[in-house]
Amino acid sequence: MLYVANEDAAQAGVLNAENGDVVAAVKVGGEPEGVNVSPDGKMVYVTSEEDGAVFAIDALKPRLVRKVEVGPRPRSTTFLADGTRAYVPSETGGEVRVIDTKTYKTLATVKLMGELQRPMSGVASPDGKFVYMTTGRGKTVAVIDTATNQHVGSIEVGDRPWGIAMTPDGKTLFTANGPSNDVSFVDTETRAVTARVKVGEGPWNVVFQR
Repeated sequence: MLYVANEDAAQAGVLNAENGDVVAAVKVGGEPEGVNVSPDGKMVYVTSEEDGAVFAIDALKPRLVRKVEVGPRPRSTTFLADGTRAYVPSETGGEVRVIDTKTYKTLATVKLMGELQRPMSGVASPDGKFVYMTTGRGKTVAVIDTATNQHVGSIEVGDRPWGIAMTPDGKTLFTANGPSNDVSFVDTETRAVTARVKVGEGPWNVVFQR
């Protein structure tokens, strides 16, 4: 199945990935944005910028299971590798909500330190100890300690980082920096940028493949 955010229709479209046929359209909140699948493939979380909520959809049915209120203008969902928690950034709130994926209750609200923090997209370390979140105009990647759900550090990566990816061993991060037209390579141990590679104009996202 392929899940697509239909922004103008306030729906999550569900397509058969083999032939492109529309299987279903699940009603969600206004201006759906991020679409992310849980590690076990059983749930799809769709964020709604207009509602300030994330909609949990049963990936196999498909049907809406729960609407979870989060901060204003949520952009994406980052799951821990074991699937127990979901981290949802609030771009205009400058915070990240931590959701228990079994109860759908908010466990914590992580307030990001510093000016112009606009959390956009995240990735979790393979061991589940940290979540790394791009901050847009903040020019950094925020480091969240998942044991305490606190913002414990920031890595300056470039102009308005949006998408983020990580190698399977958790040693290197990549961020797509839109206005500077490049991708930053980050060493997670030293929390330092090791390279910046020029790409096409206005890169929005980045994916790592072996």
